[in-house]
Amino acid sequence: MKNLAIKGLAVFAMMFLASSQVSAQGFLKKLTKTAESVTKTTSTETTETASTDTADVKALKWDEIPVYTIKEVIGTNSDGSVATNEDGTLMKSYQLVDQFGNVRSAEAVKEQQRKINKAIGNIIAKVGGGAALGAATTLIAGGNAKDAIVGGAAGAAAGLALSADDIKKAKALKKSMKDQKALLAMYEKNFTAEGQPVAANAKGMAEVENLVKGESMSLTAELYKETLNSPQYASADDWEVPTI
Repeated sequence: MKNLAIKGLAVFAMMFLASSQVSAQGFLKKLTKTAESVTKTTSTETTETASTDTADVKALKWDEIPVYTIKEVIGTNSDGSVATNEDGTLMKSYQLVDQFGNVRSAEAVKEQQRKINKAIGNIIAKVGGGAALGAATTLIAGGNAKDAIVGGAAGAAAGLALSADDIKKAKALKKSMKDQKALLAMYEKNFTAEGQPVAANAKGMAEVENLVKGESMSLTAELYKETLNSPQYASADDWEVPTI
């Protein structure tokens, strides 16, 4: 929170030094434009439109945010051998599996990513909105430029009902989501919607093997079919970002 206050002071100090002769009304207009710019930038970087209504922004349960890897998922018989599908093919595929063992389709993971990116955008946008509100309130109340700098920094902190650690984690998660988006793109490039490798040649299969992480995930034949035919696998419409 100390670092946040320092950054807030620096930003507002620069704005006032650059326009020390402008009126309070003129500065207020600049603050409004700055707040709008923060929101637009956040929306672009997360590739989602972050809600401008951030009054109810909550801290996320960071450890419960799903992180996916590509794993080979196998359906097995009671004796441990690989089961077969009705068409005679082996009951195994390459799927997106999170750290909790949940298996989801590419489309479901995309929907989760959209929701997570929106939550991150709301948190980061709240910082800019709080700072602008703090400075604007000071000016409206008749405060001078110096007071507005302090008010802006305080607003950034007080306007955000989250800890400095939450902000740090939000930014780290934002970077992680870019990596997850890249992984998803590689998955869709190399696997069909059913989780089968697109390439049949040796070079293509070598690339596929490089994408697969960890040991294979074994399920009973019945559970394998249930998992890949479940609503949770196909869609994340009912999934919500875990919050405190």
